[in-house]
Amino acid sequence: MSRENGMYYMPESKAKKVFSEGDFEFAAIGLDHGHIYGMTKGLIEAGAQVKWVYDKDPEKVERFIKAFPTAKKARDEDEILMDNSVKLVASAAIPSERCDIGLKAMDAGKDYFADKPPMTTREQLEQAKDKVKKTKRKYAVYYGERLHNEASVYAGQLVEKGAIGRVIQICERKYRL
Repeated sequence: MSRENGMYYMPESKAKKVFSEGDFEFAAIGLDHGHIYGMTKGLIEAGAQVKWVYDKDPEKVERFIKAFPTAKKARDEDEILMDNSVKLVASAAIPSERCDIGLKAMDAGKDYFADKPPMTTREQLEQAKDKVKKTKRKYAVYYGERLHNEASVYAGQLVEKGAIGRVIQICERKYRL
């Protein structure tokens, strides 16, 4: 696999569907990093449906629609944000732009799912924390290298089988905005 192809890698998972058909529609805004493909695939594996996609670069949009044919090309971000059927916006935009997209999504009544890093300044962090408190919306972060890869899945399977002995502790930190 070339380095270019690696950025668009979408691992197979054993996700269980948590949504019924039509229950959870989402959109993608900002396709600057290939992790948007893994994020989208993971949401679809959980039963969500991708409805819209928007990026300023039409070539990125066409590549995304080729991978996810149910996605419709949005004219702009507002077309997505005004659609009340969209419950979540996912983004792998340029890192410095991710927080602003999330703030707009939460103002529009949608949850937000950003590739890491979800923001680039302390001011953005404070804005996101305030927006979460104000809107009660979720601002989630995709840590693909930790959670959405075969090595992590396989390690979990080994633990479940007892193949590596009794696991006493796993260091895990949970951060909340």
